[in-house]
Amino acid sequence: MTNDVAMNVDVDLDIIAEQVWSAFLNSGEDEAIFAADDKGSHADLAASVAMVGAYEGHLVVSCSHKASRDVASVLFAMEADEVSQDDIGDALGELANVLGGNVKSVLPSPSQLSLPRVSATEHERWPGTVEVCRTVVSWRGEPFVVSLLSGGHAVHKTQEVPA
Repeated sequence: MTNDVAMNVDVDLDIIAEQVWSAFLNSGEDEAIFAADDKGSHADLAASVAMVGAYEGHLVVSCSHKASRDVASVLFAMEADEVSQDDIGDALGELANVLGGNVKSVLPSPSQLSLPRVSATEHERWPGTVEVCRTVVSWRGEPFVVSLLSGGHAVHKTQEVPA
């Protein structure tokens, strides 16, 4: 695959997101809405994994600070006010990793995943990529935007924050 052309892939992010949420974040009382509307959603954080090999691109999960705290609270069985910034990064990164692993299983192989990266959305960049598909999961009233990007150099490009 060349990095300047999007690869045509058949990935159903709605189904993958539903499977991951059901397995990892379903406490029985929190209803998740899949393929939700993302109008007006605000994302503070993005967690991503790069894919390299037969498929080159990124799986990105974007959400608000509150949503990321809720994920950490559920994954680590902690009260939301006990969750640290490190817990948030670990939980959101793990969510991207699990989603990315499930997506990778339906992409051309062989491909490998990078370690997850979590950062503020205004600093994250994926140059030379195109969005192949996306879905929005509404969980606990918060939107999570899950995007599959194709192309680029399959490495994370982060814009430096001025001191």
